[in-house]
Amino acid sequence: MEEKKKYVKDLPVIRNLKPDEMNKVYDKIIIEKISKNKFVFEEGNYCSFIYFVCEGRVKMLAHSSAGKDFILRIVSSNDIISDNNLLFERRSECSYSAKALENSVVAKINTSDFSELLNRKPELYKAYAEVIDAHLTEVYVGLKNMAFEKVERRIARHLIQFAKNTGEKSDNGIRLGIKLSRQEIANLTGTTIETAIRVMSKFKKSKIISEKEGYIYIVERHKLINIAEEF
Repeated sequence: MEEKKKYVKDLPVIRNLKPDEMNKVYDKIIIEKISKNKFVFEEGNYCSFIYFVCEGRVKMLAHSSAGKDFILRIVSSNDIISDNNLLFERRSECSYSAKALENSVVAKINTSDFSELLNRKPELYKAYAEVIDAHLTEVYVGLKNMAFEKVERRIARHLIQFAKNTGEKSDNGIRLGIKLSRQEIANLTGTTIETAIRVMSKFKKSKIISEKEGYIYIVERHKLINIAEEF
């Protein structure tokens, strides 16, 4: 129980509960450890849970009929992997997949229990709506970038965002706190792996970034920002 409390106490929406209310929720939450590259859930499968990321990072994936993946967003600690189709009972199949980008811990609560909690505590709807609004805004910006921006600019923006969210200063520059393969960069930015390789090689040749042990380091942050914001 103590381990569960450690994971649950900072989760969005739930953290707004009072201590006595929180105690009633613990029994309804299940903690799962997900190994790197293992699915939390898969698109099209029956699902009846709302998931939270407690530790690690999970990528949300959409799959095309041609077998290609597109990364919708990467969910970090203390965030929701939300699927409103499930919560509002539009359908019981997951509309996308969630896959651990690294060893992660997730918490899940049955959608009926979560809905009951929201209905019983209407003020939690506002907290939930704020999280979902942030997610939708992030996805909207990403789609707009893919529709109108050059690939170099899209990749630069994602690297800057990861530096902001996960970056750590080091002697070699800002190290992204997450390992990203060229395929994952391509899936994030809606391009081909060949283009992702070309752009990243160009950034490395220009000494804007470097790589060591699978981690990307931003060496010349101002140059990357110039690429991301150029008109």
